[in-house]
Amino acid sequence: MKKAFIIGMAISFSATAFAAPGKMTTPERLAKFDKTSQEYFLDSNGNLKNASGKNAEKRYLEQAVRDLAPGKESKVVENALADKEVLKNLVSITSVKKAADKIEDRAEAKELTDGAEGLASMIGDMHLAGKVPSRENTKEQTEVAVAAYNKMIRLGTQILTSFKGAERTSYVKVVTAFNARKGNGKTADENLIDAVMETQKVSKEKAIEILKKLKDCVA
Repeated sequence: MKKAFIIGMAISFSATAFAAPGKMTTPERLAKFDKTSQEYFLDSNGNLKNASGKNAEKRYLEQAVRDLAPGKESKVVENALADKEVLKNLVSITSVKKAADKIEDRAEAKELTDGAEGLASMIGDMHLAGKVPSRENTKEQTEVAVAAYNKMIRLGTQILTSFKGAERTSYVKVVTAFNARKGNGKTADENLIDAVMETQKVSKEKAIEILKKLKDCVA
């Protein structure tokens, strides 16, 4: 019965909340889906709702995350629940995926989906960032990378939905490259630096400069 309730709620939510009437631009669609998701999942204090007292909203959020991080959804949601800003960003990430599924330009849709998957992956590893001393970066480089990492898991979707063209493509390449490095034995901050170096084709010093700018950006 409980499983049927969850499935029924998921179907109802997807069919009604994300029904986008008429022609919409991508920013309009993203804004609409994000607003709907925030209202559905979060209360006025930014906490995850539990309207039924049975954690239905948490279960459906995990279902939504499963499309982005198969098999890792529980850890992603668990990490996000530890920080309201990260939780808000995660809800936005799931809405980006749903919006992308309805975008006719499939290249743009794939770019948005890749970005959402990369950001979900980063949230899944957030408990590891800066926790293990780096064997290949200085203390200062690690601090910059961890600060940029923390900014990305809190503001990542805002950057993803606000940027367009080459800027968004560049950003998505970084988070996608990070996602591809999961499980390689390196720390999360090491993988972030490597992802910037690879995708932007720059030296480590230049990658650190890029991450410094990212960590200092504001919403």
